[in-house]
Amino acid sequence: MLKRRLFVLAYLSPAVLLYALFVGVPLVQTFYYSMFRWKGLSKKMTFVGSKNLLTVAQDDVMHKAAVNQFLLLVCGGILLIGVSVAIAHALAQPTRLARTVQTVMLFPQVVSIVVVGIMWSFLFNPRFGITQALGWPKLENGVLGTEGWANAAVLLVFCWHAVGFYVMLFGAGIKNIDGEVLEAAQLDGSGGWHRFKNVTWPLLWSVKKVAVVYVVANVMGMFAIVKLLTKMGPDNSTQSILTLVYQRGWDESQMGQAATLAVYGFIVAMLLGGLASLAIGRNPERSR
Repeated sequence: MLKRRLFVLAYLSPAVLLYALFVGVPLVQTFYYSMFRWKGLSKKMTFVGSKNLLTVAQDDVMHKAAVNQFLLLVCGGILLIGVSVAIAHALAQPTRLARTVQTVMLFPQVVSIVVVGIMWSFLFNPRFGITQALGWPKLENGVLGTEGWANAAVLLVFCWHAVGFYVMLFGAGIKNIDGEVLEAAQLDGSGGWHRFKNVTWPLLWSVKKVAVVYVVANVMGMFAIVKLLTKMGPDNSTQSILTLVYQRGWDESQMGQAATLAVYGFIVAMLLGGLASLAIGRNPERSR
């Protein structure tokens, strides 16, 4: 037993060391810098303790960023998972058309997020974009220059970019369901929506858990789309926590507050991941 444990430890130690070096150390540094007033490039660092935490907690822009991120998580999560499951279920048959559609839907994932942001900023351009060509919606400042519409544009681009990955994820999960289970359900007269609701959906437990965690990670890591598409405007209406970290750290040289925002983001991401796991519940296959 001891030899086996040493063998496992020897194989795991390089990965653990690398993870600690590139994830653990920066995380501890971020917590450390959050307790200082620091411009970033200067060697002078003034210890302020929890003052940055209180300042950021009372920041109206931070509140707006948190609300935006929460709405994006709820709306984007429901939309992404709902649409992805429906499409994956419809493409469950191994036909050439199904494989072609899946490949086309995965295309946005292989395109750089920077390219996606620039491409959609052209499409939403009020002078020559697709919205101008279609004549809708009739907005004085265009879609990206109008509060509310800019948030909707961020949601649309986020879902457009991510939906292919979730279709592939749920498609793989549906294919891994035991065929005998589905056949037994069919023999019992269960079909269509009834079979999906009572058999397919519960058996996608592990895939749902992965999908929800990915949605949380993607939403909390929202930066490039917001920065490139809307430049966090108008009036910080599309601000996210990461773009605010960038703004405080690089534009305003307040590295201490930027680190504090990152700490808040980390805590929120951990809490949301834990709540998502609780919401999904216990694996139904373990009770059988």
